[in-house]
Amino acid sequence: MSETDKSGSGAGAAGVPPAGDGAGKEPKNRIVKMTMDSVMAANADLVTKNKEKDLLISDLTRQLTEANDILEGQEKTRLISEIMPRSSFKLDELTTKSAEELKAIRGTLDFAMPPRANSVRFGVPAAGLSDREKGLTVGDLSIVTAKKRKLLAGVA
Repeated sequence: MSETDKSGSGAGAAGVPPAGDGAGKEPKNRIVKMTMDSVMAANADLVTKNKEKDLLISDLTRQLTEANDILEGQEKTRLISEIMPRSSFKLDELTTKSAEELKAIRGTLDFAMPPRANSVRFGVPAAGLSDREKGLTVGDLSIVTAKKRKLLAGVA
């Protein structure tokens, strides 16, 4: 064996320097140097592409947040427009509530029964009852519907 092989500080059989000798220095082998250069160039390209993707993701996230805010506003507006005529809530009270709270209020109002004609509370709120809520079908010209309308006209 040679002297460098015994001490372990010499080059290996493949001509690659030992791990301790090449720290901070350029490799002596041309193939290794070319491979390292191509890896570093590819790494720089990947870092650039990664930054571009991050910018794209943040831009799309911002756009998605804006779209969700618009949709939530539209949903709240629709719910408020359904709640206002059927309750004594004021607009200021409803605008501060979240969409989930507005859905709960509308759900409660859906289960509330409108006042009936023979009810003590029958009056102005019930004046907007449609023919369908009175038990009549709109657009039906049958004899049964005509009789119901005559009866209701005679009662009212």
